[in-house]
Amino acid sequence: MANVTLKHVYKRFGDLVAVKDQSLKIRDKEFLVLVGPSGCGKSTTLRMIAGLEEISEGTIEIDDQVVNEVAPKDRDIAMVFQNYALYPHMNVYDNMAFGLKLRKFPKDEIDRRVEEAADILGIEELLERKPKQLSGGQRQRVALGRAIVREPKVFLMDEPLSNLDAKLRVQMRTELSKLHDRLQTTMIYVTHDQTEAMTMGDRIVVLKDGVIHQVDDPLTLYNKPNNMFVAGFIGSPAMNFMDAKIVKEGDTYYIDGAGTFRIRVPQDKEKLIKDYNGKEVVFGVRPEDIVDTKINHDFEVKEDNSFKADVEVVEPMGSEIYLYLAEAGHSLIARVEAESKAEVGDTINLGVDLRKIHIFDAETEDAIF
Repeated sequence: MANVTLKHVYKRFGDLVAVKDQSLKIRDKEFLVLVGPSGCGKSTTLRMIAGLEEISEGTIEIDDQVVNEVAPKDRDIAMVFQNYALYPHMNVYDNMAFGLKLRKFPKDEIDRRVEEAADILGIEELLERKPKQLSGGQRQRVALGRAIVREPKVFLMDEPLSNLDAKLRVQMRTELSKLHDRLQTTMIYVTHDQTEAMTMGDRIVVLKDGVIHQVDDPLTLYNKPNNMFVAGFIGSPAMNFMDAKIVKEGDTYYIDGAGTFRIRVPQDKEKLIKDYNGKEVVFGVRPEDIVDTKINHDFEVKEDNSFKADVEVVEPMGSEIYLYLAEAGHSLIARVEAESKAEVGDTINLGVDLRKIHIFDAETEDAIF
């Protein structure tokens, strides 16, 4: 298998800089996910690794060999596209075998590889069918099979599940993770769906405007985001943000929301906040770290760990309830237990888990903690 290294890579389209100074090392056998909003440069990055886009500046290495000038067919990579790109006039077998036939592989070797890939993907009975006779999920498996038979050093996948319905996407996420475990190969996967990224990636690269904002394992991204963009992008529903100021009373620091709420800074975080005394900050708390104190009897309500908010929308989700709230001009979401009796128009008391709060610099938007 192979590692892939990007060193100070840029991609320019005229005056537009689509990818800016990207440096990244993708480890051998790693499942790495590139995630970010539309237009962030993730597909462009993938296409540069594949050789389908020329890089404007920097170097790309596969197995410690610079491939800037190497043709796509000679990079020993296989790419799975969003639209599957199957040949409609060929059956499944011929679609999967086509690349091997072009490379003049012996027929018995082609048969072996196609049959093995079909077995891995559970599509043995589909080999004689044409693409139009297949469901979306089956077509996706054929596209994966066509990549697997190549036995490449690196698999590149560009939003391969985005055309599938929600239930099938969940199923295929699991299948892809199993496939990676079985093949033990390097996979680089592009998606705009942070749920896909969190559930599949060994590490996740979060991109915005062509810039890498953070590279980490899923739990580190979730618990210790580098900045407000990463904090808001990772997690569903997104993290709540509220304007506030750090104030000190006696030996205790507080997050003060213009007098509408006052949350104590945990003692173990005070050393990180002492230079912000009297300064504007952004207070962040995830919806799942807000509790309805009326029903959560394990939560000890204090003046410095709770606040009041007005309920604007109640959204039952079965096992839990999403409360859409208003607090002094801020719009918030709380993900509370299904037993909550909150109704539209109520003013309710909400507690926050002080161990899981976040503070960001109001100017730079970088995380303080």
